[in-house]
Amino acid sequence: MSENVNIYFKCKGRMYTLMMKTSGENITLSMLVGRICTKLGLDESKVKLQLRYNAVLLGSTEEIYICDDEDVGVYISSGENNRRYVLYVEVITPPELPEQLSRVEVINKSSAGKNYEDEMRDNAAIVLCECEEQGTEPKEAIVEVDDTQDAEIGSQDESMDIHDDRGDEYVEPPPVVEAGQFKKEWEDGIGLNLFQEFPSRAALQEVVDKGAFANSFGYVIKKSDKERYLLTCAKESCAWRIRASNIQNTSIYSIRKYNKMHTCTRISKSKTRMRKRKGTPELVAALLHDTFPGQMETPVPKVIMELVQTKLGVKISYSTALRGKRQAICDLKGSAEDSYKDINCYLYMLKKVNEGTITYLKLDEEDKFQYLFIALGASIEGFQVMRKVIIVDATHLKNGYGGVLVFASAQDPNRHHYIIAIGVLDGENDASWGWFFEKLLTVVPDTPELVFMSDRNSSLIKGIRNVYFAAHHGYCIWHLSQNVKGHATNVNRDVVAWRFMELSRVYTMAEFEREYRIFKLRYPSAANYLEDTTVKEKWARCCFRGQRYNLDTSNCVESLNSVFLNARKYSLIPMLDAIMSKISVWFNEHRKEAASGSNENKLVPLVENYLHDLWVEAEKLKVTELNTFQLEYNVRGSEGKEYFVNLLLKTCSCKVFDIQKYPCVHALAGFIAFESDTTRTRSMEIHELVSKYYWAEMWALAYYRTIYLVPDKSQWDIPDEIKALKVLPLPRKKKKGRTKVLRLPSTGERRPKRQRTQNKRRPRQSLQWLLFGNHSIFPPKSIKPKINKNK
Repeated sequence: MSENVNIYFKCKGRMYTLMMKTSGENITLSMLVGRICTKLGLDESKVKLQLRYNAVLLGSTEEIYICDDEDVGVYISSGENNRRYVLYVEVITPPELPEQLSRVEVINKSSAGKNYEDEMRDNAAIVLCECEEQGTEPKEAIVEVDDTQDAEIGSQDESMDIHDDRGDEYVEPPPVVEAGQFKKEWEDGIGLNLFQEFPSRAALQEVVDKGAFANSFGYVIKKSDKERYLLTCAKESCAWRIRASNIQNTSIYSIRKYNKMHTCTRISKSKTRMRKRKGTPELVAALLHDTFPGQMETPVPKVIMELVQTKLGVKISYSTALRGKRQAICDLKGSAEDSYKDINCYLYMLKKVNEGTITYLKLDEEDKFQYLFIALGASIEGFQVMRKVIIVDATHLKNGYGGVLVFASAQDPNRHHYIIAIGVLDGENDASWGWFFEKLLTVVPDTPELVFMSDRNSSLIKGIRNVYFAAHHGYCIWHLSQNVKGHATNVNRDVVAWRFMELSRVYTMAEFEREYRIFKLRYPSAANYLEDTTVKEKWARCCFRGQRYNLDTSNCVESLNSVFLNARKYSLIPMLDAIMSKISVWFNEHRKEAASGSNENKLVPLVENYLHDLWVEAEKLKVTELNTFQLEYNVRGSEGKEYFVNLLLKTCSCKVFDIQKYPCVHALAGFIAFESDTTRTRSMEIHELVSKYYWAEMWALAYYRTIYLVPDKSQWDIPDEIKALKVLPLPRKKKKGRTKVLRLPSTGERRPKRQRTQNKRRPRQSLQWLLFGNHSIFPPKSIKPKINKNK
């Protein structure tokens, strides 16, 4: 029998065709009726279909009615050369249904599938009767009884051709007996098919486990070896069973015998065996795959415990839920060991789908993973039109193998993340940081324009100093403020940290010297710490020798550590996939944002909106033109101070224009005066006063390339020489106690105290307990009064 079954039927004088995309043995009456109703555009709940056909080739001229699944099977299998009889369909609406249906029990049912259901033809009830003639085979006769008359069934009727040696006798139909009320059979709900294959025996058991828990039945593994796998119901008298055989020289198991119907009841199943069956991590992982398909982020174990209880009726422990959550991740992206083994293949595919990508991998003497460096080609090319400031920081991995995840990120002109390079190192030490910056040098050249921002990790500072000789290096003022406030005494330390950050952001040297003198007088111990451990050229904005624009902290990368908080718990390849996916999303979002402006928008939204708001104040300032040809102006600020502005050199004595590289309020006032001068000999646009790194066209260029994700492992096309490369995982680092989630607080950092909970096994520590101890409530045995039993 072919896989597709074609059926031709006629209804109301018109021919129709159906294609059932399944084997004939799977077609049921309800399925057939549903498809016919869909074809005719009928509501199955409001009509009833009468199906019949003429089996002319079988030598019978009578119509055969279809009333159950067995009749459907006979009809599908009948015919010659796969040509089936035309099916006649009659639509019966509710008013046409008979009020009274009579039926005579048929002893010998026709193998051709006669209709034994109560049907209606010409407003008469159809009664199936059987009589016998001497020397002849039993015949079936259809007797039509008009509902409007009280005609007796046994009366003579010339229209009835029924003869018997006993003459015409009254034949009383037996009473209609309803089917038993007890449930005899029920489906297991697993939905297996014969010859269905599974990649392993464990995969088959996982499917059966899930169905058994979901439909509340137990099973027993009767036989399990290298050749066969036999499962039966926990109730020995039940007919449910599954038999699978192993395909030779493979791990595949194929279903050979399958009885999906249970003949037992759920209340009679073996409770002792069901009690032994518990939820497993594999069962939890399978449920998570169905509930959250393809997702790495799944609920916390507490929620998973409730989910398993609700959907499968199984109680599992917290540890089982956690292991199942981890197993679900491994099923999607492979285990941690597989990540190290496939890392060379992954890097090959990453470079193949993203042109210009540079990767480095370093192993130790035993071929164990040590360092990894990745720089996407799109980021390398886009950084050429970015401000040359790179923020570097590292965060610890939580995947059981230790190590740190390193980000080297810039900030686009609209203050968005722009990740240039990613590194995975074994820790923050001289060797690892030195190796990372050596590889970064192949991507970002060493120039005087380049600036690094980071915390004061000694190995990181040494790595930049030994590799980038011309670049400048500044310290994150937030990290430095936390160290400074830790050395302040007899003062509010949070105020000290705030005062220091305000001091470091002063623009002019004169104002800095004045404020720094006040700071040293008020907080001498903090100032001494600053002078002993660092120099002001590393943290003071006005003293810094490079161009770092608005960037004076490493918060840009610190926020990345929070974005990838969950990804840091994954194994190597899933973690890289999560990072690449997020970078790709950011590139697409910012690409659309850069293209959303009109041709009139020459600047990025951040700067354009800033100048738009500043314009109102700038128009009110008094401007004096000093040199028409050099575009030099004297501007009186809102506080009454005089400022010198040079639009050609893009400078202002307030130094905001010099450092931020876009006009301050004084420079904007000078530009407004230039625009209002009718005698000017040249023209100038506002975007000419802004650094090219803030132009909208440069912003768009940074995101014009697309970042593509590495396809699924099944689609990889890897050369043999890449497959032959071997990488071993690092030894797992097992730590005693509960896994730490929060980082260690920095020096002087304050955290809210946790609320202590009362130990339920210990009495509340009241005043009586403080005075007399536990003896006042629970006196020890040594002070209990002795009872004289002789008295």
